Amino acid sequence: MDILTTIQNIYPQLSLKEKQIASYVLNKANEIQNMNISLLASTVGVSAGTVTRFCKRIHCNSFAEFKIKLSSVSTPVQKKNADLLNQVYDFYNTVIERSNSLINKETLVAVVNEIRKAKRIYIYGVGSSGLTATEFNLRLLRMGFNVQSITDSHLMLINSSIVSKDDLIIAISISGETSEVVNAVTIAKQNGSKIISMTCFGESSLASVSDKCVIVASTMSVNKELFVNSQFSVVYIMDLLTTLFLEDDSNQNKMQITIETITKQSHLKNN
Repeated sequence: MDILTTIQNIYPQLSLKEKQIASYVLNKANEIQNMNISLLASTVGVSAGTVTRFCKRIHCNSFAEFKIKLSSVSTPVQKKNADLLNQVYDFYNTVIERSNSLINKETLVAVVNEIRKAKRIYIYGVGSSGLTATEFNLRLLRMGFNVQSITDSHLMLINSSIVSKDDLIIAISISGETSEVVNAVTIAKQNGSKIISMTCFGESSLASVSDKCVIVASTMSVNKELFVNSQFSVVYIMDLLTTLFLEDDSNQNKMQITIETITKQSHLKNN
């Protein structure tokens, strides 16, 4: 696990001033190579002592060791006059590379198995994560699973209060601290449901209440200035899970049936 991934994982547990340092590092890692500890502290607006404590929190004995570990991580250099298309291309490439470094195939296989054996599946998410929840719902539905996405916080609470041990909750939250999702998942957990989460932060509130947690790359650590899809790393994981499901002939056949049905109905409508 590289140093940026370590920072991403423990981000929710950092103090406010440590988060200021973490955010700067995640977004401007390349600039730190030419800084000493005093310059970084003044740039971020904290004391040198806070920087030292931050280094120890991320398992570095000193600022020098932190810089060495940081230098080994490949980060995209953003050029002001770079072609906009290349900027977005580089962004997506970096997100995929970091996602791959976080992927644990055993966890993905375990998630697939949990989904297969669940009697009912509910996917929680609000905001942009709600859109991803809806997309994942459609994919699973077309492979024959009994699944429903819930993106309204009130309905989420209602659902979480009546689920049982036969149900599986898949919760999506980039921060892992979305209160509506965390509260609903906590109630569902108390009712015996299995919880699978997808988040950027392995030490978040959502991750702590989950039976299995799929960690995805944080787009914040790549570039927070580009107005691009913050859900891209979650969608990438979703693509991997879908591919694993489609290795099963039964899922493949059901998917093909839905394609043929939609195509047929579209043809009849147009004629």
